[in-house]
Amino acid sequence: MALKDMLAKARATATQHRGTIDQGITKLGEVANTRTGGRYQDQIRKGSDHARAGLDKIKSDRPDTDRPDTDRPDTDRPDTDGPASGTPGSR
Repeated sequence: MALKDMLAKARATATQHRGTIDQGITKLGEVANTRTGGRYQDQIRKGSDHARAGLDKIKSDRPDTDRPDTDRPDTDRPDTDGPASGTPGSR
């Protein structure tokens, strides 16, 4: 089975079982909050939100568009060598 086929199968499965996966994300967040005594509640919530956002991006019929096309130059993005001035990490 080629990688492309495995990705398509994973997308189809994730789409089909979206509700179950969402319940798992919720349960995992609850367990993590319990085990940490709620100290990292905000970070755990953000992680759960990111996991759900990633799950929302999955479509069984969507081609793999997250990977850059290396056959053509990328002219859509600005050329940057690092963080913009005024942003964290800039000098």
